[in-house]
Parts: sequence; structure tokens; C-alpha cells
Amino acid sequence: MSSPSAPVIAGVSKDQPTVVAYALQEASRLETSLRVVHCYLAHAGDVYVGTDSHETMRAAGVAVLQQARAVVEASPLTVPVDYVLERGTAGPILVEHADDASALVVGADDVNWLARMLGGEVSGLLALTAACPVTVVPRQLSSAESVDGVVVTLDGDTSAPGPLRYGFEQADFRAEDLHVLHATPVATTVEDTALLTARVRQEVARWNAITPQVSSRLSLTNGDALDECFRATAGASLLVIGRPHGHAHLFALTRPVAMLVLREARCAVAIVPAQYGALHRPAVA
Repeated sequence: MSSPSAPVIAGVSKDQPTVVAYALQEASRLETSLRVVHCYLAHAGDVYVGTDSHETMRAAGVAVLQQARAVVEASPLTVPVDYVLERGTAGPILVEHADDASALVVGADDVNWLARMLGGEVSGLLALTAACPVTVVPRQLSSAESVDGVVVTLDGDTSAPGPLRYGFEQADFRAEDLHVLHATPVATTVEDTALLTARVRQEVARWNAITPQVSSRLSLTNGDALDECFRATAGASLLVIGRPHGHAHLFALTRPVAMLVLREARCAVAIVPAQYGALHRPAVA
């Protein structure tokens, strides 16, 4: 199978079979290659660290990639895979890899790194403006049957087209229902609420026409979108969160509820930019 130039990136920090398996599935879905990346930490003063210490860290990194390779080789999916071991901190390195990627997949254990990354002036800007969705995969995916299927959550600060496209694509691939949850902030005026919900309804209707095989429903609510996101994870196989406009912190990652969503979600959480699909994916026929 020929592979386009936009691979799926799996950023693994240790033995994370769910991250590798999810990224492998994404590469198969997108008909592209998979690049498994592990970064072993370079301390600020590691110029003084002896060669033995450096080689020990590198050997541990090689072992992590070998564990990832074992997951790939045990999978029935066949996609081109390459393994990359880099010395340095994960955030900037993975952002660089994700710059020309179709997707970036990391583990829930990396959520603290994700928060730090999005708080930086340079790396945060790249993460918030890149076309690449970032998916956070929990250590153990729920084995319970999905009730809500794929859930797309939107609020007044997010743009609907990219996240909805991603949600419909995922629901179609998984043969699951799609639940679109649009929450307007409590203080939103009646006029603004009507405008926002009309736009979401229009976009959902457009994708319903494009992918009629996907059964979808739209829920409109006023309230804290983060609380709604957290409740939505209970019955979802995938939670899709729209990325905010501008350079604001990603749905205020420092807020306890947002951190709880990523840490405690029993399903994968995909953070999708508004322009998803504009650069790497052809229009859905």
C-alpha cells in the first residue's frame, strides 16, 4: 500500500499498548503509515552526566520501542511502521513530528505534558493551530459496550466543521451512532444562543447529507461544556472535543474539570482543530 506523506504519530513514553494499538488503527483507517516515537529525557545539566547514564537511558528507550513493535507485530493490521528514538523532552519533539502528521496519539499518562505543552508560547501556538488532531488514549480502554458511540462536544468557543467532520468519519468507520452535544455558556444571550445553535444545526445537517449511513442526534444545552464532556465519556467509545478559536489555552486545561476529563475518561479523547480535513484529507464523496 502506498503511503502519503502525513503519517499517524504515536508518542509513547513507556509500555503503552493501548496507544500503539489505537494509533495503528488510525493509520489503517486513514490508509497511511505509522511512526512510533519515544523520547528519553535530556536533563538540563546532562552535559555532566556520564556516558554510562546516557547509554542506560537510551537502552531503556530502545526497550520501549521493542514493546511497541511487539504490539504492532501481534496486530492483524498491516501498515508501514517506522520507529524513532530521540533524545530530548517529549513536548517540543512530538509537536515537531505532528507538524506534518495526520494525527498525533499519546497516552493519558502524558496529560501533564500536554498541559505544559499547551501553556508554552511556541509549542502551545503550534499545537493550537496545527491541522493535526491530538488523541489522548487512557491506559485501559473500557470494555463495556458503547451506549453513545462517538460523542462530539462543541461550545461557543469552538468551530463546528472540523470536529464534526472528524466525528462523522469516526462514527462511519466504527459503524457507531454519533451524538453531537452543543453547550452554550450560561451567560450567552438569547440572540447569540440562537445564532450558535443555528450554525451547528446547519453543519450537522450538511454532514448528515454527506454520510447518511451514520445515525446522528443533536443535543442542545446551556451549561458548563466541560461538565457535559465529562458525563459524555461514561457511554462513549470516543469523545471529540473541538479546539477553541485563537490562542486561548485548550479549553482551560489548568481547570480541574478539564484535567479530570482527560485523566478519568474511559474512552479516547480527540482534540480536533477547526480546519481538520482542509489540508490532508480529500472531500468526502
